[in-house]
Amino acid sequence: MVRADIKALVTSFAKVPQWLAMSKRMLLIVSPFLAIVAVLVWLAIVSIDILTAGRAYVEGESLWSKNQKEAVFHLLRFAETKSESDFLSYRKAIRVPLGFQRARFELEKPVPDYAAVRADFLEGGTHPDDIPGVISLYERFHRVSYMKSVLDIWKTGDDFLARLDAAAEDLHAFHLSGRVDPSGLGLILNRIIQINEELRPWQNRFSNTLGEATRWIRSTLFLVIVSVAGTLVPIGIFLTQSMVSRVDRAERELKELKLGQEYAMKLAYHASHDQLTNLVNRPEFDVVMYLDLDEFKIVNDTCGHAAGDQLLRQVGALLKQQVREGDSLARLGGDEFGVLLENCPMHEAIRIADELQKCIADFRFVSEGRSFTIGASIGVVHIADGMLTLTDVLGAADAACYMAKEKGRNRVQFYRPHDSEVFLRRGEMEWVSRLQRALQEGRFVLHAQEIHSIGDQSPLHNHYELLVRMLDEHDKIIPPMAFIPAAERYNMMPMIDQWVIQDAFAKINSLGSKGGTGGTYAINISGTSIGDERFLEFVREQFRRYVMRPGTICFELTETAAIANFDKAARFFGELKSLGCLFSLDDFGAGMSSFGYLKHLPVDFLKIDGSFVKDVAHDAVDLAMVRAINDVGHVMGKKTIGEAVDGELGLAALREIGVDFAQGHWLSAPGPFLAQVAAGMARTGTSAPHWALPATVLNSTT
Repeated sequence: MVRADIKALVTSFAKVPQWLAMSKRMLLIVSPFLAIVAVLVWLAIVSIDILTAGRAYVEGESLWSKNQKEAVFHLLRFAETKSESDFLSYRKAIRVPLGFQRARFELEKPVPDYAAVRADFLEGGTHPDDIPGVISLYERFHRVSYMKSVLDIWKTGDDFLARLDAAAEDLHAFHLSGRVDPSGLGLILNRIIQINEELRPWQNRFSNTLGEATRWIRSTLFLVIVSVAGTLVPIGIFLTQSMVSRVDRAERELKELKLGQEYAMKLAYHASHDQLTNLVNRPEFDVVMYLDLDEFKIVNDTCGHAAGDQLLRQVGALLKQQVREGDSLARLGGDEFGVLLENCPMHEAIRIADELQKCIADFRFVSEGRSFTIGASIGVVHIADGMLTLTDVLGAADAACYMAKEKGRNRVQFYRPHDSEVFLRRGEMEWVSRLQRALQEGRFVLHAQEIHSIGDQSPLHNHYELLVRMLDEHDKIIPPMAFIPAAERYNMMPMIDQWVIQDAFAKINSLGSKGGTGGTYAINISGTSIGDERFLEFVREQFRRYVMRPGTICFELTETAAIANFDKAARFFGELKSLGCLFSLDDFGAGMSSFGYLKHLPVDFLKIDGSFVKDVAHDAVDLAMVRAINDVGHVMGKKTIGEAVDGELGLAALREIGVDFAQGHWLSAPGPFLAQVAAGMARTGTSAPHWALPATVLNSTT
């Protein structure tokens, strides 16, 4: 009966073109508005192009400033190390602002060489798609007040750049000559530092003026669009006023047809879907598969988002070839896919899941001459296993997929309602609401553990690692490993990190001068926080809100998180390093590429992984690993911390190796933050820092 009704409605819809042919007068009604829309669309396109070019100028200013700071950093390191690699790093960084400078010089010529301009902007890091807009904005507005001010400041910045490059060449020539003249070297370094200090207010002025110019352009374009729309719309209304009655009749007829079409769609939907669960109610849909690609992030971070999109397209096509005719394949979001198997017994579902896993494991993705192996973790759920809602099914499939990842990735995991591992995974989901309530109700507390100096520093200074704890509904402390895995899994760590930073800054500020300048406070940051621009701005805002020396704050990130998010970590480190903050790599040595990445991260402390430290007095391999990490860290000018120290023998071994600091429950158990800090100050009697930062750190925070 339903099928007959749908067929009748479809037949009636076939008459719609005939009705439209009889209503040619409708064209007379809509034609003025089509013209208005065309004009407004054209204005919108022009406006978008101009605003996009303005955004490109903002990005260019950011690249110019960032690379100028990096150039100074590498130049000061070269002054200390005399290493050609540091000077080459300076050259690499300074190429970006020099590229912008050459582009401006070429655009100022009466007849610019646009190929050269494009090449110079590319050298400066401008995206190829933004270059035409950047050139057009310069040529249209370079004599207009705000843009003229921006360009004048740009020219002043380039003058500083020329002075900086000249000083760099003098420094390079000084070291190549082999002269030993501290006073001569000091004069050159003073020039570099003075140039850097004089340039900073101009950078701020350029950023502010560019912001004003962008806002002026946006306001002007808005006024133009509003004025044009305000003129054309009344004209369109006037032209159509005489046909209002005819339009009313046409609208009634169209409304009746639309209601009929919506009714037909509802009939078709309810004929094939269960109203309670919104699942397809045909009995063939017995099995759901949840696929998550294992190495997608590596491709995305290595080759860019365009390559990641291409990978998803290729995997989607590959999966489509493998599923049976009649099965449903969908991308659920990100690198996740779902498969609904029709009329599929469990043994057949097992075979299909194994084939999907194998075909993805055998697949090789090639981009930019690189080949990547892509695996997939697959969760399989039989819908008949007591699940009544769509949320039940997808939650179970996601839990099974997660367990496949936990067991080593690139495998198939079947959901069983009473499986203890899957039960634990679903238990993590319940933590989400508990964490949200704890944040809302203020049930997080800050503890601290002292880090003890065991090197040659004298007198001692106060050094602490800050640790977050959660209180349950009865004010009992919940250990971090009970809730942090769930917080990381469900992307709640940035909110927790923000709470820790705000509470820590407030407490340190409440200590007055003794707390704000008398120690170092290490704050753990999760890998998900470092790539969030809003999180970075939140940290800057806390420094503006609370009066303290940035050098008292040390942000701590695990080595694994830093390497997994290397580009984001490097930017996060660089931005806060410019304020004067310190950085520490936690669990160092646990990764496979520790030393290679270490050269590119401006950290101040290496926390040697506790798995090596705890047996350092008894295991020759652990002793060698700790010694190697300590030696390399010291060569790079970094302080070392041995964590998880559990006895006198281990402490003595760290002292013999030359490790700078030690940490562990055996030395000091964690406790409430303010109590720990007060006890440490009372014991050491210090109210100001005595540990001298490496010269490279001081120079990098100018």
